[in-house]
Amino acid sequence: MYRQWFLTMVCLLVITQMLAQTETQEKGRVVVVADMETRRPIRDVLVYLDNGDYVKLDWTCRFKLYHHKFKRATFSHPDYLKRVMDSQELTVDTVFLIPLCQTLSEVIVTAKAPKINPVIGNSIRQEVATHGVKPSGKDFLSVLRPKDRKRKKLGKKTREALENY
Repeated sequence: MYRQWFLTMVCLLVITQMLAQTETQEKGRVVVVADMETRRPIRDVLVYLDNGDYVKLDWTCRFKLYHHKFKRATFSHPDYLKRVMDSQELTVDTVFLIPLCQTLSEVIVTAKAPKINPVIGNSIRQEVATHGVKPSGKDFLSVLRPKDRKRKKLGKKTREALENY
């Protein structure tokens, strides 16, 4: 009985030593790069560190950060805005990038609003009179619909993330 106990303890000691060695060899944080809107990981992102190191993310969409001997990290992808983060900011496990296809740098409106033909205006008034008008004001029943609350919460988080980007 003592032999079995002693053998079990020796096996546990050997296993813990092996695990400790692999943890010290692979000491580093895994960072995932994802789309800000869809929250899905992005592949083929180039991550440049200012000390000369760089990595291109593969199909796993993650990379391991082994040390903090850099000041800035730059994340770039052709379909997303380039993001530069300081080493103090890179304490998170997920970095979100903003897609380019839905961002506008500047919008200028130069045309005046078109005038509505009186015939069309009358037809619109008749359509509203026959089908009714959607009520204006606060929708108090939106409190009972969980999708509306989630949508508002996600919109608020997105606005905060864009302000801190």
